[in-house]
Amino acid sequence: MEALWFWIIVFLVILGIASAPGWGYTRDRWPYSQGGRYRYYPAVGAAFAVVLILLFFWLGLIAIAWPWPAAPAAVD
Repeated sequence: MEALWFWIIVFLVILGIASAPGWGYTRDRWPYSQGGRYRYYPAVGAAFAVVLILLFFWLGLIAIAWPWPAAPAAVD
């Protein structure tokens, strides 16, 4: 499990650095060449995707390791 969290953090760092505006290969391309908030849309989209991945991972862990037992069947 520790290896999984390590690689998720590494993935987040690489994705955040690669999608930040101002890199040489992105400076002249859309949307980075636009002024204002348009430059940050790819970084925000990448962050949103990573948050969704982490949310689904967390919900999957809850579904696998259900923390409470099912109610016992009623016996007549």
